[in-house]
Amino acid sequence: MRFLALSGSLRSASTNTALLHAFANIAPEGITVEVFDGMGDLPLFSPDLEADTPDSVLRLADKVAGCDGILIACPEYAHGIPGAFKNALDWLVSRFEIPGKPVMLVHASTRSAYLRDHLREVLKTISCRLFPGPDFEAHLIKKDPQQVRDILAAPEMRAAMRSKLEEFERFVLSGD
Repeated sequence: MRFLALSGSLRSASTNTALLHAFANIAPEGITVEVFDGMGDLPLFSPDLEADTPDSVLRLADKVAGCDGILIACPEYAHGIPGAFKNALDWLVSRFEIPGKPVMLVHASTRSAYLRDHLREVLKTISCRLFPGPDFEAHLIKKDPQQVRDILAAPEMRAAMRSKLEEFERFVLSGD
């Protein structure tokens, strides 16, 4: 089972990206999680560019096509989806790779209620299959990098992340 992990943050010290890397590092046997590293390479979406789709967009689309499911960790900016991440989703709207793709939201903050609603609405609009279980949350906001590493390395956190990946795998396989 191959999962693609998309971070909605471009920050080099992003807790969302750190969370996704932690998921990749603890994936149980039979599951791989690849963290996409090209979000900042995508040009601003314009329908005029779709006829000659930029290589960076094709790279994202190929990663989406080649995975069984997507994990998304995204911060909330001004009660919404960060522009760079919304831009990535906009590039996928009229493509064939994203419809029907299972998606699970994971959060590096216990806040972000507005983002969660907005993100779910956009994902439903582009016909993603949203994981129905509770979102995974880790309280990483306002933690320094060492604290983030310590939290994500704790045995109970690792076990919870592994369990959440297994739940998502069952959802993906169920076709629900």
